[in-house]
Amino acid sequence: MGIRELRIHGVGGAPGPAALSVPAAEAVTIYRGRRTRVLARRSDQRVQAYDWGRLTTDSPHQPLWVLLLPFTLINVAGWAHGHFAHNRLRLRLTRALVHLAAVLLTAGYVLWAAIIGIDYLGYQALGRINDAARLGGVLAGFLLTAAVPLLLLIIADATRRRYERVDPGHGVGTRDGTARWKQGEDLVSEQFFAHDRSLQRLLGIHGAVIAATVGGVVVLTVLSWGGPNLGLGRVFLALGLVQMLVAVLLAAVCWAPGGRFPGQQGPRALPASAVTMAVALGNGFCAGFALLAAQLVGIRWDRWGQELALIEAFVMTLLAWAAALGIWIARRRGRGNADELPARTSPEGEQPDGVTEALRAQVAAARGKAEAAKTAPQLVTVFAALFLVSSLAVILLRFDPGAAMADWIQPPEPGVLSWAAAVLLPAVALGAVWLVWHSSRKRALRRTIAAVWDVLTFWPRRYHPFAVRPFTERAVPEFQRLITERIRSDGGLIVSAHSQGSALAFAALAPMGSAMLHRCGLLTYGSPVTTLYGQVFPAYFGQTAVEDLCARLAAGRGGWVNHYRLTDPIGGPVIGSGDPDVDLQLPDPAEPAAPLGSPTSIDPGGLEQAPLSAQLNPASVFAVSGRDPEPLRPVWADVAGHQLYRKEAAYKQAVADFRTGLG
Repeated sequence: MGIRELRIHGVGGAPGPAALSVPAAEAVTIYRGRRTRVLARRSDQRVQAYDWGRLTTDSPHQPLWVLLLPFTLINVAGWAHGHFAHNRLRLRLTRALVHLAAVLLTAGYVLWAAIIGIDYLGYQALGRINDAARLGGVLAGFLLTAAVPLLLLIIADATRRRYERVDPGHGVGTRDGTARWKQGEDLVSEQFFAHDRSLQRLLGIHGAVIAATVGGVVVLTVLSWGGPNLGLGRVFLALGLVQMLVAVLLAAVCWAPGGRFPGQQGPRALPASAVTMAVALGNGFCAGFALLAAQLVGIRWDRWGQELALIEAFVMTLLAWAAALGIWIARRRGRGNADELPARTSPEGEQPDGVTEALRAQVAAARGKAEAAKTAPQLVTVFAALFLVSSLAVILLRFDPGAAMADWIQPPEPGVLSWAAAVLLPAVALGAVWLVWHSSRKRALRRTIAAVWDVLTFWPRRYHPFAVRPFTERAVPEFQRLITERIRSDGGLIVSAHSQGSALAFAALAPMGSAMLHRCGLLTYGSPVTTLYGQVFPAYFGQTAVEDLCARLAAGRGGWVNHYRLTDPIGGPVIGSGDPDVDLQLPDPAEPAAPLGSPTSIDPGGLEQAPLSAQLNPASVFAVSGRDPEPLRPVWADVAGHQLYRKEAAYKQAVADFRTGLG
């Protein structure tokens, strides 16, 4: 069969035959896993594609994942730390504080369920009828309070068994299900995506936290019976202050920039920022629903508890962050320019020899947006800072040192911000659920939503068991098996990875030994390995890890080639020093591959003559058929951005070079 090209796609769902650029009738399924499959071109089975998209987009419950976003952010925070290679104490402290933040978030959710179900609905609302109704309502509230976290435990354990148990024969190394989490582990570890027992232990810890919190609510309910409310707000206020203290301590421990590569600054203290954002979103949305419930059942404002003390801070943070986002977009979108592109002089109807002014403006705008997108992680830090500042301002305004110590922070009174919170906060939460649901019907929106979710769910659940289940626990070991099988059978393999697929390919190849890597060529395009993952997760995708894999690939018959464009908001160079042997910047719009009239000239549409793939590799089946399913892009015609990399002459040349070197 010869050297095969194994493709892996990016975000946006399962592309199916589109990953091979052929219609469905021209593709065959040669392997089918659980929500994954491998397809091949019917006419040339050397070109195959691993389709993993249904692992993240095929669930009917995906819109409800928004409700698990705070847990997922806490889980991601545990992976966003710096290297700390020479300071293990800082690394242990960072991870310990993230685990503490995760436990506090779980306890906070139980308290919110108790406040709404037991205090507001059961004790206060039904208590207005009679004592029997109050007692019945409180007991029903206890059932609700216990049922919500119990349901999360059941879902987490069910998804653990379905997605995080690695099947025998998948991946590299021993996969016996007994692996445990280790302090110094990184992507080079064979067991990085095989920690089923670690998640089991985490489920036990959070189950104990839930039981202890429910027990505390029972005691406080008994002690506070007969008062205007059950006083759960005082406990929650203390817990919220501890949450913010943990975030501040975490920022002090891990205060260092991420950085895409040496000499460039990234957002600082990302673990602390992610924890703060999780706390703000979780508590903010719960406070909004609690206030809305209080208003719907007619609870007087003088019976609101201290759990609503920061209600205005959540609204202020959302409004300030929306304003900051608008300023950030306005300042960066106009920074791109395309002055170096030649102006078009050929008449309409003839092959263009440059760009029109409209296309030049489009290229400049795309370059500005692309550069802005690569600094987007800084928005998380901005959100965290705004929340801490607004919370501190509200606490100072509500602080009453003349009251009893338990009542130093006064509950809110009705006002514009509090009434807005009752509408705005639940509306934002429900709007996010609708947006994710609607993205399944809008392709452009689906790509944007999927880009966020696939980054958040890349990481195993080792910090919070209620996080959205990761797709990599199944996709990476399965992709590793496909790679090793093809290298052993063919003597070599070209791994062709687009966008998020390049992060999966990196994770799959990192633990492999020289016997495999020496017979593998890695071709990435539109890759976020350095521009996003290296910036946010430098301990796992930093330059040390990237250069190590690059060197091990280069020592063999393959190597690593990476394509990117200035108009691509996701992809960029993978080597910070700009190694020309690895990183190749492609022009956008496409330029002529060779002077017209030369022996190697290429028709811009790629349809009138034998395609470049046939010219570069005469053995190709397309040299016989005369038709390439991926014709070259027209020159000086459009802006491709993050798409159409496989229609570039450089892509076809790289595949041909890999086939020659590996063959």
